Amino acid sequence: MESALSPTPSGGIARSFAALASGDAVGRVLAFLAGVYIARELGAALFGVMAFGQAVVLYFTHLSACGLELTGAREIAADPTRTRTLLPSILAARTLVSAALAALLSGAALAWLPPLDAAVVSLYSLTLFGHGPSPKFALVGLSRPGPVAFARTAGEALYALLVLALVRTGDDLVFVPWAQALGDTLAVLLMLIALRRLGHSVPLEFDWPAVRPLFARSFPLVLNILLGLLIFNSDLLVLRAFRDAETVGWYSASYQLISFLINMAGAYSLSLMPALTRASEERGERRALYLDSLAQSLCVGLPIAVGGALCASGLIELVFGAAYGPSGAPLAVLVASIPLMLYKDVAMVAMVVAGRERAVLRITLAAVLFNLAANLLVIPRLGMVGAAATTLATEALRMGLGAWHVRGLGLPLLSPARLWRSALAALAMALAVAFVPLPTLSVPLAGHSIEVPAVLCSVVLGALVYASALAASGGLRWRRGALPRLEV
Repeated sequence: MESALSPTPSGGIARSFAALASGDAVGRVLAFLAGVYIARELGAALFGVMAFGQAVVLYFTHLSACGLELTGAREIAADPTRTRTLLPSILAARTLVSAALAALLSGAALAWLPPLDAAVVSLYSLTLFGHGPSPKFALVGLSRPGPVAFARTAGEALYALLVLALVRTGDDLVFVPWAQALGDTLAVLLMLIALRRLGHSVPLEFDWPAVRPLFARSFPLVLNILLGLLIFNSDLLVLRAFRDAETVGWYSASYQLISFLINMAGAYSLSLMPALTRASEERGERRALYLDSLAQSLCVGLPIAVGGALCASGLIELVFGAAYGPSGAPLAVLVASIPLMLYKDVAMVAMVVAGRERAVLRITLAAVLFNLAANLLVIPRLGMVGAAATTLATEALRMGLGAWHVRGLGLPLLSPARLWRSALAALAMALAVAFVPLPTLSVPLAGHSIEVPAVLCSVVLGALVYASALAASGGLRWRRGALPRLEV
């Protein structure tokens, strides 16, 4: 179906998302490979300790950002001339917040946690200085995603190299947060250099009256993010309470793959924010862009959910090894939540653009209460699979509440007519992956024989069948000299 929207906004989103997602994808792949290396070298128990530390620090990471990633990008997208007045004071305020939070987190960890957990959490507090002072929101608002992508890739590359160089035994676990902190700091410095080259200097100044209204409007989003993190990692915390560190390590391994996809969804949300902000509501551009974004994101999310569920066990054993075999079952459930997350994220961006931050907070609060109650009821009985099931149910609830709320903004539910092509292609892919057995292949290369695992052959087969079925139904069109275009 052709969009009612002019090609410029959607094309801008595609280019912005391609830049952000490429950098984020490369960065996340590097971080993922480093995580796989750590998991294999240290074992499930120590990997569980690291994952627990990351889960705790993640709350403080988003506190240090003060909820300004979306609202800051929105303000600068609406009026780029405000970059000079807003950026220095926002970065100064967030740097001060990061310093206070790092001191608080480190002190609390040393006082209340076991020695190893305390050391890991304390060192992870240094990563806050790679998030609070980050000017990522400004570059996104200025529609300059390229420097963000480059900085993210460079930072994660440094992190991965340091991990490979320093981590050998369980005693080297403490080097992991150091490596992450250095990588995140490098990314911040590169983004600041990029802003300077674009003519946006960042002097050391702090004009609190100028940015106070923005911080006040962003406060509901801070609470929303913190509550959302409870959904993201309360299952880890409850698992840690009712199971052992090894179980947490297994579940964390399954979430490593999901985290990559969640970050891709976040990159798309950031790409969508400036275009949706500038789209005219009166001429129907915002409505058309919203529906296009939903259809295209679900077109990508459906095959990931279906194929990921069918290949979950094989992917886990391929990436993490046979010792992580129990991670396959929760991954098969968790990956089904990806289309729900994508729908919810697009709806949430539309709500932020419309200034409905408090409504976003209310939706997340309802989801958190549901998630916590479900985790406490289900995880003691069903363990990791129960944790994954509560995450899936919670994302379904958030998607439903978000879709219902934006109807009041004149943004309707996505019509089934815009989903049939994606659904049909996903069904064809599922049949191919489930009923076409593929062996491990031996591929000759430079005089050697390289074995390609059967699960990778299934992934390639599924992708080819999905793309072919989508193209046959008219949902994917190939143009000479250009990238394929989704027409869903």
